[in-house]
Amino acid sequence: MRTLSLLTLPALLLAACSSTQNQQNAPAHRNRVTVSTIGNAATAGTATTAAPAEPSRIPGNILDLPGKDSPTYVNSYPEGSYAHFVAQKKYPKTLAVYSNDELLRSLTRDNSKIIICIPQQRARLYVNNRVALDWPVSTGTYGHETPTGVFRVMEKDKDHKSNRYGRFINENGRTTNSNADLSKGLPKGHTFRAAGMPNWLRLTPDGVGIHGGRVVAGRRLSHGCIRTPYDVAAKLFEHAVVGMPVYISRAVEDYSRGGYVKPIDVKYRPKPGNDYTDMPVQVKTIE
Repeated sequence: MRTLSLLTLPALLLAACSSTQNQQNAPAHRNRVTVSTIGNAATAGTATTAAPAEPSRIPGNILDLPGKDSPTYVNSYPEGSYAHFVAQKKYPKTLAVYSNDELLRSLTRDNSKIIICIPQQRARLYVNNRVALDWPVSTGTYGHETPTGVFRVMEKDKDHKSNRYGRFINENGRTTNSNADLSKGLPKGHTFRAAGMPNWLRLTPDGVGIHGGRVVAGRRLSHGCIRTPYDVAAKLFEHAVVGMPVYISRAVEDYSRGGYVKPIDVKYRPKPGNDYTDMPVQVKTIE
């Protein structure tokens, strides 16, 4: 993973949700921002952003810009700004990560929220209605869908392990099933090795959470949890606090309104068939 460090004006990050007068009077102090690319090359260097974009060129919701498929599409936002990050042609289907470390350091339970956007397979951490972290996720695959709804971080566990999914290992020490489901029974002569879920943030009592894992841009891969790239999961774990709200939404939130989500888009819908990532405690895990 290669990291590009950039300097940006806070006014640029607020441009999409501020009035014309506020943009003209915005302070010019600088803020440290990091844009990372996972699995892709990034051009090294630093840059200082220019003046804020003209208000007439700022759409209502920069998270869902139209026209990116057009061969004449141009990202006209200043480099280093969050607007420029989300206006990239590959966004949201990219492994690139946006991080504003200054905002992250100011995070509290009361000024923050995480929004998991199912259709975009992206997650965004808001602090004081501004995006502090934007990263790719892989949510539940078909038949194992991640439940939508409004949740809170219930617990943090640095070295969490699943008590349902993992590997079956035979008497010779060989893995016979690398995607085993213990609820379907343990084959004779086998042991179960639980799947690791590092930097775990529990969202439901029955085992849905955010954790480090393999992520493919734009693809649903999990058994219901929200997989996050390992390095991003570690960073999120460092800053997340128990009790902070998490919205799992069926639609893109409105960035111009501080990440507003419509109630209908986060109406609670459990996973089909009650097929959770972790089974209840009466299912015995074999270490």
